[in-house]
Amino acid sequence: MSHAVMHEYPFIAETVGWFIVGSLLGFLHFVSLRWNVRCLLSGQPLFSLGLQLLRFAATGGLLVLAAKLFGAMALLAGTLGLMAARNGVLLSEYRR
Repeated sequence: MSHAVMHEYPFIAETVGWFIVGSLLGFLHFVSLRWNVRCLLSGQPLFSLGLQLLRFAATGGLLVLAAKLFGAMALLAGTLGLMAARNGVLLSEYRR
């Protein structure tokens, strides 16, 4: 195995790690959306608004932190994981 290939393994592992982090974040973000809608429909608009702001702040904050501390690839991998989780949650809701 060449020396150049050996240096790619940490980069690939870090990218996969950020994809997993983004997937977990996306799963929590989009599953909590269901809870948020239920709170809104049950007549708790202020709690629902607070939960919505918390969801956006947590998701945006983690992605900004990933970009600032680890660079563009962490941001892209995390965002890709978030979108993959979105598709998974929406598909599971569709099949309900």
